[in-house]
Amino acid sequence: MDIRAEILDLKLRVEDLETAAERVKESQEQEALLREVIDRTKRAQAEMSALRADLAEVRKLLGGGGPGAEGDVRTEIAVEFEVIRSKVEHEFNFLRSEVMDLAIKVDRLTPDE
Repeated sequence: MDIRAEILDLKLRVEDLETAAERVKESQEQEALLREVIDRTKRAQAEMSALRADLAEVRKLLGGGGPGAEGDVRTEIAVEFEVIRSKVEHEFNFLRSEVMDLAIKVDRLTPDE
C-alpha cells in the first residue's frame, strides 16, 4: 500500500471513530433524559395515588353525614371538601404541566421520521 492510501485509510478510520463517539454521546444524553422521564412519571403516579386517597376520604366523609347529623358537621365537611378540592385542582394543574414537559422530552427522544 502506498502512503497516500494509508493516510486516506487512517482518515476514514478516525472519522468512523468520531462518528461512533458522537453516537455514544447522543445515546448517553437520551438515556439521561429517559431516566428523568421515568423518575418524574413515578413521582407523578405517587402523587396521583395520594390524591385518589384524599378524594376517597372526602367521599367517605360526605357519605357519613346522614339526616340526623348536626349542621356544624356538614359545614365542616363542606369546608374540608373545598380545601381538598383546591389541593386536587392545584396538583392536577401541576401534573398536567409535568406531563406536557415529559411529552416534549419524549418527542426529543424519538427520532424524526
